[in-house]
Amino acid sequence: MVWYRFSHRLLVSLMLVWVTCSVEAATALDPQTLSLWQRQGIPVQLLDARPHQAYLQGHRQGAISFDVEETYRQDQGVWLAKSISAMTQEIRQRGLALGQTIVVYDDGLLMDAARLAWVLELYGLTQVHILVDSLESAKLNKEPVTPRPSSYVPALNPDVLINARMTLLAGHNPSFGIVDIRGEDHYLGKASETKKFGHIPGAINIPMDNFFYRDDNNTPQLRSWGELMSLFQGLDPGKRYITYCYKGKASTLGYFLMQQAGLQVTHYDGSWLDWSQRDMPVERPE
Repeated sequence: MVWYRFSHRLLVSLMLVWVTCSVEAATALDPQTLSLWQRQGIPVQLLDARPHQAYLQGHRQGAISFDVEETYRQDQGVWLAKSISAMTQEIRQRGLALGQTIVVYDDGLLMDAARLAWVLELYGLTQVHILVDSLESAKLNKEPVTPRPSSYVPALNPDVLINARMTLLAGHNPSFGIVDIRGEDHYLGKASETKKFGHIPGAINIPMDNFFYRDDNNTPQLRSWGELMSLFQGLDPGKRYITYCYKGKASTLGYFLMQQAGLQVTHYDGSWLDWSQRDMPVERPE
């Protein structure tokens, strides 16, 4: 009974946070708009979310390297966003600050860019955009850009992050929805990267593979924007959704795309790796 009262209060508090907080989420940016901003002299800070070695081999003019792997910490096999103190140093080293127009990009699949943008949102940076474009048509530069460090003081944004207990409670509330971004076999419990097989109770499955297609060279490419938005047409805009995957990267792409589709979304960092290490129930078709 005590746990139930505590859980109920926790869920009510969670709902109030989502209702009362106004968060400026990352938005999609097309290359034409970026070019227009640059021609107009609007200050834009480009962040390259790819591995640093890839950045050194060629990056967009003026971009700073911010390898998305530098935003993670590992805790007993679970990958989580670095602490606020650790991320303060990462953010300051890149010269980032409030008021900047920040544009994050990667190889065009948006996996790295979406995760980095989510971490920046988590630690209070606004005016963040994700460039929806491949690098194939971009003029690349090999000279690294060394930014001037900033004195940014981050503030944790609770509106974009949710934990295991809150996710469990949300699964039993009709005002919430949980979206599993893992592959269908993993959702159904036919395969797993952990000792637990199945999915979080109440979750629906929108597999990450649906975000991409294979070109003539069998290389994955991001689907058209219209195709991506159509993946979420059946979801209820009146609900508040939670995304998860395994490590927390694919689910931040789901988080970003669902926001662009007009849905209210937060993200379960640590995702299935975290869920599997806890005494949490698992749903699996018989």
